[in-house]
Amino acid sequence: MSDESMDDPINEQTVTIKNGKVALEGTLCTPVTTVEKAVLLLPGSGPLDRNQNSTTAQLNIFNAVANHLASHGIASLRFDKRGCGKSKGNFNSAGHTDLVDDARCWLQYLRNESSVGNARLYLLGHSEGTLISPQLIKDHDFIAGQILLMPFLEDFEVVIRRQAENALKDLEELEGFRGKLIRFFVRLSGDQLRKQEKLIKRIRKSRRATFKIRKQVINAKWIREMVNLDPVAIHSGVAVPTLLIGGEKDLQCQPDDVNKLARLLAGRVESHIFADLTHILRADPEKPSVRHYLALTLKDIDDRVLSSITRWLADN
Repeated sequence: MSDESMDDPINEQTVTIKNGKVALEGTLCTPVTTVEKAVLLLPGSGPLDRNQNSTTAQLNIFNAVANHLASHGIASLRFDKRGCGKSKGNFNSAGHTDLVDDARCWLQYLRNESSVGNARLYLLGHSEGTLISPQLIKDHDFIAGQILLMPFLEDFEVVIRRQAENALKDLEELEGFRGKLIRFFVRLSGDQLRKQEKLIKRIRKSRRATFKIRKQVINAKWIREMVNLDPVAIHSGVAVPTLLIGGEKDLQCQPDDVNKLARLLAGRVESHIFADLTHILRADPEKPSVRHYLALTLKDIDDRVLSSITRWLADN
């Protein structure tokens, strides 16, 4: 736990809970003032720790959000996904349902945490976390509202095909000898979109949690559960106040899904699609490309996102 001071008016405490036999670790971030509101942060897809960092990408999203919330008197809880960071368990065999169940355990911890007291509880989801949030809300009537960053309504199979198409287009624009060499080997290995379709069909027919392709572990359970989800049905009927934030340059989720979701939800909705904003919550003034992500992670989270979150929480 950090020391209390005027320069650092934030307490961060490492907490551990169990979901069955799996020990999960996270960070409770609280202001030094009385806590009236607290937010559970629900991460996006991939092997992410509590800050939404992995071995391949240092996004530092949820630590930035947590510190911003605390500076405005709002507590938060963020956690390592199972098998990631310091949480135990096996990420490669964890399905979407397992991740929802882990989030449910964290929500119960937050509700019972004495330092949070009788604070109003909110959910904040990013990407896949935007599907977990409404599932928790339908099971718990004490949640005061939700914040969905980069939400999507498309079937997941459509999402991953579009992402693959974007990656191939991005590859075509890679300049120089390196670009030519990579394109040569990609073409040599066959039709990538067709191979992806065959893989998904194989996963749909399988009951295995994982299998390997060229020594790479494929989380078949997670993919199978995701492609079988109905995002429209998951969000339908959710009546709590909701803040929706999308990015004009989001390559992973369709920006217009923010508008579609705003019309679908039953509760009061505030929505924004910010110009130049990418999936990783940084602004990119150039033509959007995942190749820019490494450089973008060196920037701070877009202030439009952070200020919208705290302003909305103040009003709700």
